[in-house]
Amino acid sequence: MFTIMNKTATLVFWALVLTATVQGWAGVAGWLPTIGLVVAGIHVLEVLFFLIAFRSKSTNLRLDAIQVFIFGMFHLQRFMPKN
Repeated sequence: MFTIMNKTATLVFWALVLTATVQGWAGVAGWLPTIGLVVAGIHVLEVLFFLIAFRSKSTNLRLDAIQVFIFGMFHLQRFMPKN
């Protein structure tokens, strides 16, 4: 449940980033495209980490890599060992 809520919030964030980019919002909301680029850069690093560390645990590598790029750590958690 917690993961689904976080993934939903992440989708809302990406929707706001895309909307702010297209519409050219001003003020504080105008920072969303820049913040989105930073987050996308971090997610690229997470995809690289996923491909190096958890490639063998994936049943659909391409789909999982796309989901790690979109959701970041919230999708990557399913591959990490639980203590």
